[in-house]
Amino acid sequence: MKIYKTESGPVQTMGYIAYHETSGDAVIIDTPPECTEKYIAKVNELNLHIRSIFLTHSHWDHSAEAPQLRDKYNVPIYIHKADEYRVEEPSKHTIWPLPFKLEPFTADKYFEDGQILQLGTLQCKILHTPGHTEGGVCIYFPDDNSLFTGDTLFNMSVGRVDLPGGDLNTLFNSIRTKILVLDDNTDIYPGHGEQSTVGFERQYNPFLRSAQ
Repeated sequence: MKIYKTESGPVQTMGYIAYHETSGDAVIIDTPPECTEKYIAKVNELNLHIRSIFLTHSHWDHSAEAPQLRDKYNVPIYIHKADEYRVEEPSKHTIWPLPFKLEPFTADKYFEDGQILQLGTLQCKILHTPGHTEGGVCIYFPDDNSLFTGDTLFNMSVGRVDLPGGDLNTLFNSIRTKILVLDDNTDIYPGHGEQSTVGFERQYNPFLRSAQ
């Protein structure tokens, strides 16, 4: 599996395309503002076949352009049901007024904890990791040892819990029971910042002393 990553939008949010190099089967993971043209250009360049759009959670900086990409590729948007309310009425759930309009939408399908999804030649497992939001998820590709953590876990940090739906104990429990049980060499692709590994975060992340 190959991974295309791009940083987009006013708060430097990471978006990804995970794809099979031979078949071209691909999934979009998070859709930050200003990502659509970048994604389209990469899909065209590599002749990819987008199978689904995955949202790790429903904050606007990760979900804003999901409707446009769904229209472009005619594929389902996945989100955890507990997080859908934010994208249904996105303007009600921003911390500050935004200089652009957010398009409301509903998901087509819902993630469930432990769910295995087959996307053509790609297979992934859904890990429900609440704490940053109620319905936050991580996307794990076991064949590639790759984990997309959204805003649950970052390089040397963790997701903030001072926003509506956040809870510190819940976040630490998610990290301890869903992420730190993975192999140390599992690559972490977070929603902001640089990539990391489970082993590095286990050893050096100062926030995880309470989670282990």
